Amino acid sequence: MEYQFAVNNDTTELHVKDLLPHSSYTFYVVAYSPMGASRPSQPVTVETLEDVPSASPQLSLLSTSPTDIRAMWLPMSPQLSRGAITRYRIDYRALEQVDHIYSVEVGGNETQVILRDLKPNQTYQLRIAAGTRAGFSQSSEWASHHTPNLTQVLFAPAELKVRAKMHSLHVTWQPPPNHTQITGYKLSWQELDGEEQPNEEKPLINERIQQIKLRKRVKHHEVTDLAPDQLYEVKVWAFNKQTEGYPAVWKGRTEKLTRVRTTDSLPPLPPISVRARANSSTSIWLHWEKPHFSNVRIINYTIRCSPAGIRNASLVSYYTSSSQEILLESLKPFTSYEIAVQSNGVDMSGPFSSTVEESTLPDRPSSPPLDMQLSALDSYSVLVIWRPPLEPNGVILTYWILYTGNISHPDHLWINLTHDGSVNSAEVQGLMSGTRYYFKMGACTEVGVGPYSPVKDVYTPPKKYELDIHAVTGIIVGVCLGLLCILLCMCVSFRNGKTRDVSGGLDSSSLSPQYRKGARPVPATAPDCSDCHELETLMPSSAQDPNKPLTDLTEEQSLMANVGGANDDPAESKVSIAVYCS
Repeated sequence: MEYQFAVNNDTTELHVKDLLPHSSYTFYVVAYSPMGASRPSQPVTVETLEDVPSASPQLSLLSTSPTDIRAMWLPMSPQLSRGAITRYRIDYRALEQVDHIYSVEVGGNETQVILRDLKPNQTYQLRIAAGTRAGFSQSSEWASHHTPNLTQVLFAPAELKVRAKMHSLHVTWQPPPNHTQITGYKLSWQELDGEEQPNEEKPLINERIQQIKLRKRVKHHEVTDLAPDQLYEVKVWAFNKQTEGYPAVWKGRTEKLTRVRTTDSLPPLPPISVRARANSSTSIWLHWEKPHFSNVRIINYTIRCSPAGIRNASLVSYYTSSSQEILLESLKPFTSYEIAVQSNGVDMSGPFSSTVEESTLPDRPSSPPLDMQLSALDSYSVLVIWRPPLEPNGVILTYWILYTGNISHPDHLWINLTHDGSVNSAEVQGLMSGTRYYFKMGACTEVGVGPYSPVKDVYTPPKKYELDIHAVTGIIVGVCLGLLCILLCMCVSFRNGKTRDVSGGLDSSSLSPQYRKGARPVPATAPDCSDCHELETLMPSSAQDPNKPLTDLTEEQSLMANVGGANDDPAESKVSIAVYCS
């Protein structure tokens, strides 16, 4: 549809309002004069900015076990999304605790999420909101779901897959974990209204749901007589004589009706010169050119993107672009993607171009190293063993091992050891014996280090027969001081004894009478004592006769003679000293 606006000739601009968000508009200008209209100007195509979605998807809930809930939804139409859906937010809460709301976010290309570790036989409420770059839409109404009882439930069949054809659906599945309790399977299908109607139940085109029973050994079925390009819902569940299990659900469309092609309605050729370039760890720029020759008008392009080597249809993403470039976002870091582009005409699509392959840039690891184990080798070393992180997001260059004896220290005070990214074990040495150490690890790519693992502790045992250096040093010093004191006491005692002996020899009152002034020598009679010892001191001999009586000597000379210290005294005599011991 074309809109026209008339403006005065004194202006060169117009503010166009009330347009749709995230929509492309083409403008051109025509000038008018009294002679008529000019030729149109060159057209200009402009795309309006994104807005928050005007609605939210409709949730489908089921349980495949007593402790989980699988929430599923269909992609939103461009009229409701009003932009590229980048993420979905699912809120859930237990009916018994409505004030505690938990949230989980998934990428914009996801159509389901499994909530795990829930309580069996419990009622939960869930809601969903879709988000663009502009923000989230209003959340849907709360939808209730009751988890099955742990003892009475039959699990849903596993790995439900449906291959859609133009008039049929080929359904395959695998038995549930408790398949020994089942008698058979039931399969139902119904045609749904193809238009998205959020927050309301989808009306059924066929009011009667078609259902069949299958034997226990059957694990596939072909549903036929279907309409092309229609939305269908398929359910498969197990049953026995007492109860029926929870269903596995699939929603999707059958293939479009193949048109009879003529030479005048050939599909458009695929784009040429498709080039991809990594823009970040989660995005890739894609450029291409129109085909040189095309017999139909190309209105837009479809881009197919999937991880290289993956054939799982659920991992393939499709994008639409009206220009000849697009930024593919919400990709995984350090992952190789296969990309192809398709030209779309009016009511027809051409083949995809040749595939180009491009890898996103590396990033920090999204997860820490796994299963870190600690074991003390001896009193001074610990062996650390680990496994690589689950999401390395690049080539692991080094592993960081942080440890400390005080867990309250911040990270920059922990001791950091780096090891090559190709090893999965390390020996930490130089530790102290009898000490508890705390360890954590992180993996590092060329971009940086990722999150650290949970802290674990290990105790280094004390050293057996370890000598206490301080105690031994104290004992040695004490013994030396004791010996020194004993030696000093012996020296002091010896000096005091010698002093008493000399002083006694100089005391004139202790001399025998014969050595007093004017006295003659009188033989001394020793007392009768068997314990007496005689100490004899020989004085130097004199030239005079020893038996010659002593001349008159002064008292001073006599005393000096007794000591024997004066060599010039002619009267030197022999002194006998008797020491009595009892």
